[in-house]
Amino acid sequence: MEATWEGKTKADWRKTMAASRDAVPAEERIRMSERLCGHVEREILTPMRSRLGRPLTVCVYAAFRSEADPRPLIRTCWEQGDTVAAPRIEGSGLEWRIVRREEDWRAGKWGIPEPDPAAAEELGEDRPPDAVLVPGLAFDRQGGRLGYGGGYYDRMYATETARGNSDIRWIGFAMSPQIVSAPLPKEPHDLVMDAVATDEGIYWLTGEGK
Repeated sequence: MEATWEGKTKADWRKTMAASRDAVPAEERIRMSERLCGHVEREILTPMRSRLGRPLTVCVYAAFRSEADPRPLIRTCWEQGDTVAAPRIEGSGLEWRIVRREEDWRAGKWGIPEPDPAAAEELGEDRPPDAVLVPGLAFDRQGGRLGYGGGYYDRMYATETARGNSDIRWIGFAMSPQIVSAPLPKEPHDLVMDAVATDEGIYWLTGEGK
């Protein structure tokens, strides 16, 4: 998508990109999500399992409104024996909780699906994720992300970095209409993706997949 940030605030672009994402027909969103999940499994997770020689710990999310839907990938991860975790809002931050069944979700803050704490145990600091799927409104080809304004993933990235978990792969997870050509506005504390995954393929920013 062509974009210019001159004279526009993040709030302006959140409105623009939300409308663009909402305009994708539901049937096409399903097809794009399935292709997207296939790319992530084949090009990121399968090689990672082979390299590490074990199942993975993968942090996902439950799609809300018109977000790309990771459910096909979640099912594949379960089949592969991976530990699947998802974020739950706790105060001003996120905590990872292990999701073992589709029934383990409930509506959380703002109606966003999150793990039910009665059914999903905490992942624990001693089990850092191998990969995190990061939702957003838009991504650029430099690894920049336009989020929703809450800063939750930025703070979680800072927390994991402070714990010394520098090997986590932070993967932008989006449909191709969410990729913009112009660099997104970026602040020093913003999370920068290692890769951006779309229905058209994987854009590596770390050089790992090149």
